[in-house]
Amino acid sequence: MPALSTNEAAERLAKVVEKAKPTALAEIYAEIYPEKPANGALVAADLAQHVRNGLEAEELVDLWNVVFPADRNVWYDEQDEKIHFNEEALGYAGAD
Repeated sequence: MPALSTNEAAERLAKVVEKAKPTALAEIYAEIYPEKPANGALVAADLAQHVRNGLEAEELVDLWNVVFPADRNVWYDEQDEKIHFNEEALGYAGAD
């Protein structure tokens, strides 16, 4: 049951953003700033810094789905203040 604090999740995301290729940076930028078109070349270090310091937990979850598309069931638990991922989805109890 992988779970990370928001700081740990932000750091893991930022490290990937710092090494991202320009095409991936454009997708990451679009996720972070959906209403703001990119002007000029994107700087990975600037985006990584924003990931570390400027995103709310729900935004980290959304970005996680872009940066780590193979991860499933990514969600934020407000009670334990952790981002969970790759957990088994709980099924609904059905009538037999």
